[in-house]
Amino acid sequence: MTRNDQAAGVGRILSSIRDVLFENSSPPSVPPETHSGASTAPASSDVEAARSVLRTAIEAQLGPSVREFSLQDRALADALPDGASRRKAILRVLALKGSTREQLCAELANALGTLTAQGDTFAHKLNERRAALAQSGQTERQRCAEDTSAAERAIARLQTELEAQRALITEAVAQRDRQLAEIDATLAELNQRERAFECAFREVERDCVSLHEQLSRESA
Repeated sequence: MTRNDQAAGVGRILSSIRDVLFENSSPPSVPPETHSGASTAPASSDVEAARSVLRTAIEAQLGPSVREFSLQDRALADALPDGASRRKAILRVLALKGSTREQLCAELANALGTLTAQGDTFAHKLNERRAALAQSGQTERQRCAEDTSAAERAIARLQTELEAQRALITEAVAQRDRQLAEIDATLAELNQRERAFECAFREVERDCVSLHEQLSRESA
């Protein structure tokens, strides 16, 4: 029997032998229904890869009785198409060769123990990977929160500085307006004084000219 033949028969062996050895007459279990969209079916390539790994691991643990059972099962597949009848016939043949039901149970239990160990190892690795991803996600969320907080503080600081600069601009404009108003008031006052001086100058000048003319006539 080649390695491929052995691997191909592992799944059939584990299910068929278990039913016969333990006289399982209950109907096969039906997988629980899943709602469409609730989960994504695994890729066939991933399933086949996992199946290959598990079969290889179990194959090394299959004892001679289980291997003989697999050989007899394939040899009688055409002659006895009914699975239950074929398995019972195989058990009788194995009994004549000295392989008892207990030996088959022990070898199968050993293989199933290996399968369980593989499942536990795989689950442990998945849990570790999930934990690492969860930690990575938490770290990323914390980093984002810290960066966001720092940016918000910087924005607040810049807004405060911006408001301060706007206040300086407002104050500068107000001071300019006050100074311009004072200058305009001073200019208005100067203009008024200028007009008053001009009026007074003309009056005094006129009086002086008039007096000068009078004195000049009297002298003559």
